[in-house]
Amino acid sequence: MKTQIQFTLLLAAALYMGWGLTLLLAPTVAHTLISTGPYDPVVTAMFGAALIAFTVTFLIAARDPVKEIVRASSAAMVLIGFTAAFFIFINKSMPLSLVTVVTLLIDLAAAGVLFLAEAKLDLVRHSRPVKSRSLRPSVRKRKRYA
Repeated sequence: MKTQIQFTLLLAAALYMGWGLTLLLAPTVAHTLISTGPYDPVVTAMFGAALIAFTVTFLIAARDPVKEIVRASSAAMVLIGFTAAFFIFINKSMPLSLVTVVTLLIDLAAAGVLFLAEAKLDLVRHSRPVKSRSLRPSVRKRKRYA
């Protein structure tokens, strides 16, 4: 389970790093992929830097996946994913393209995997061991009363 969490976090880090670097190094190209509004170099660069900051968070979480940072990473991915879905499907200010939809699906799937894997680990950590009983009652020692 820990390996699955680490792999998912590394996949998310690669996705966010790709978008972040594209927004910083080729902002006009990236802007046309994610927005139909006017180009603003400051907002584009700040968004790219924020995605790279999330990449660093995911890499730290993948190195030592403790419950809090994995859940925080999952929550951040869900928030970004739902925001992107809102802008693509409802507000229509983000283009509906193969790139945006695929990255949206990867983002939300990774967030779901992280949340469910961490919940399963949490359940295993907090489950109590069941007392085992002997199969044959006659084998148990009987108390002798004097």
